[in-house]
Amino acid sequence: MEGSSNSSPPPPPHSLPQGIVSGTEDIEMGILYKAISDNNWSAARTFIDCYPIVLDVEFITSRGETPLHVAAKFGHVGIVEELVRLVAPEYLEIYDASGNTPLTIAAGYSGVIPIAQCLINKNSNALAIPIRRSKWEIPVQVAFHACLKEMGRYLYTVTPLQLFTNIPSLGTRFLRTCIVTGELGIVLDLLQKCKELLFAVDVMTFATIDMIADHLPDSLDISQLSFWKRWVYDYIKIPSTTTTDVQQDGENYEAHQGLGLLHWLISSINNLSVMKEMCKMKQQHAQAAEILNLVCENVMCLNEKKKERASYALILAARREKVDFLLRVSKANPELVSLKANPQLWSLVNAFVDAVKLRRAEIFNLLHGFRFKHVVATTMNLYDVDLLRAAADLGPISYLNQISGAALQMQRELQWFKAVESMVEPAYRNLLIDSSFNAFDLFKKKHNELRKEGERWMKDTASSCSVVGALIVTIMFAVAFTVPGGNDQTKGYPIFLEKKLFKVFLISDALSLFSSTTSVLTFLGILTSRYAEEDFLYSLPRKLIIGLSTLFLSIATMMVAFSITIVLMLQHNSSSLSAFLPIAMLGGVPVTLFVLLQFPLLVEVISSTYGPGIFKKKVEKWP
Repeated sequence: MEGSSNSSPPPPPHSLPQGIVSGTEDIEMGILYKAISDNNWSAARTFIDCYPIVLDVEFITSRGETPLHVAAKFGHVGIVEELVRLVAPEYLEIYDASGNTPLTIAAGYSGVIPIAQCLINKNSNALAIPIRRSKWEIPVQVAFHACLKEMGRYLYTVTPLQLFTNIPSLGTRFLRTCIVTGELGIVLDLLQKCKELLFAVDVMTFATIDMIADHLPDSLDISQLSFWKRWVYDYIKIPSTTTTDVQQDGENYEAHQGLGLLHWLISSINNLSVMKEMCKMKQQHAQAAEILNLVCENVMCLNEKKKERASYALILAARREKVDFLLRVSKANPELVSLKANPQLWSLVNAFVDAVKLRRAEIFNLLHGFRFKHVVATTMNLYDVDLLRAAADLGPISYLNQISGAALQMQRELQWFKAVESMVEPAYRNLLIDSSFNAFDLFKKKHNELRKEGERWMKDTASSCSVVGALIVTIMFAVAFTVPGGNDQTKGYPIFLEKKLFKVFLISDALSLFSSTTSVLTFLGILTSRYAEEDFLYSLPRKLIIGLSTLFLSIATMMVAFSITIVLMLQHNSSSLSAFLPIAMLGGVPVTLFVLLQFPLLVEVISSTYGPGIFKKKVEKWP
């Protein structure tokens, strides 16, 4: 990027004079625009030779478009180059009817970098001319707004640095756009060169540090990725975290002539979709970490005004569940959460209450490590009450919809309430917080409809599964007395009694019978439960786990018994025995369907009831 210079600021852009040419000339201008849009320079040049006035700075049409605007919009590099040779530098500063210069048109419409290069070489002042309706929308900003990132990266490298620092609100708005669009490399590069922009405020009173707290991605939990993606993420190499080079469409042929076969192969592999996705993800996380380091370095010593701004950024981070930002910045400057010096602490406490309301576990877990949580609880009289009221309210629908079934949703709501209740001072737990209701009474009132839905969901599930279990009980009980091969007419013993496969059949039949019976009895227990709120925490989920597990076992062992029966009946006929494999494969279909349809629910219930859960009590101390 260009450094500061002592050159005088660019002259104001030319606005089109008020006036409209005659209808005949308007029609003929349409002919010129058609030639340019069709990339027909020969026809366009013939028209310009006949009417050279169209390239005059003071010329205007009814639409306010110059030929250069049209050529830049359609991305015709050759025509743009020819027109630029014919016009004065001031021609590139003319606004069209929408308030765009040719460069902002190229930046926001075509995104063709050679066109931008041609225009800038003719008149570099165009880089500083915003669109007419907004003094912040300079060409580089327009490019990123239009998601033309290659164009935006190029324009950033040629835009004068002082343009961002002389008008801090412009620099802040530009950084905000880059953060939102994921251009963290540019954010890091600009903040390293202009650290004062970190606390600069735009016209909407948002500072750059607020945008970072609001939108900067948190560190990635690698365990959330699949094995293949985790392996790629660990071993893939990424470029510099501040890379802002222009990435032209297509590969540079000359640059690749010197690459060996191995380098070419690596480059080709990196272009695979998974590789590109992981490379982009890893680079973004590396850039985010560098930006966070830069923020921490610049919050260590602040004046009172900047302290308030940084404190507000912490509140935003808490509301957005940005754990890394909250922990790192508060540790870099513990004063930002000081009880006495910082009145914004109450807003930080409210952010924790919001975390309970919105069911944001990561932020709520930070309370376990908050050094001042007990002091805050005794200082703010309604703090505990607010937490309990937030836990007693029904969670957001968007949060509940992530959980399978109304019963599990009710269980999760109870887990939230119990987790908050365990942190609240005992004196507040039975305090009346809403007319004549204490916290748990309010919880019952707010969750009454969800409890009814959970009861209905449990009963429907239990009824359906108990029917299946009862059928299996009936079948397997009958099979025990009608064994394959029949019985010896003299002694009454099964004919295949001495065969090992027959013993496996008996074991499978017994397991299927006993497990299906257990399943039916368990589901009957669910149907006859009282369905109080507390039952959804452990009692009902435990019964559901037992019922589904035993039902799965009974179906699996039933199919094993069926397959063994086929083998025993066909073992003396080798030609018929060849049909066993497809029959056995078909026998696995019910088991497979159960695994695909019901096993995820079983895993979710087990994880929700006996797993580590979403609440962590061992959290590092902060700030």
